[in-house]
Amino acid sequence: MTLLINLIPLLIAAIGFGLSWKLQKLWVAAATVATLFLYFQAQPSYMPKGQVTRSEPPVFTESEARIEDRNSKPMPGGERDQRMRDAVKQGLDFKQ
Repeated sequence: MTLLINLIPLLIAAIGFGLSWKLQKLWVAAATVATLFLYFQAQPSYMPKGQVTRSEPPVFTESEARIEDRNSKPMPGGERDQRMRDAVKQGLDFKQ
């Protein structure tokens, strides 16, 4: 939607100058320029007006929290193989 609003002046200029070229009328081009001037005068300005005072940023105290590594570490290959062998020896635990 914002893009369409920003394209309005281009649309006005394209239609106006296209008509002035097609009709070979100078007054259509002048009316297009006047319309564009009025359009830009009617647009609100979003720039700040007057003096803008800056507020002070808050003061942060240094945190006492410790950083701890919670990522799981890869298991060594020998330990993994031993677990697999133990699991094979024990077999599945069927409930009867």
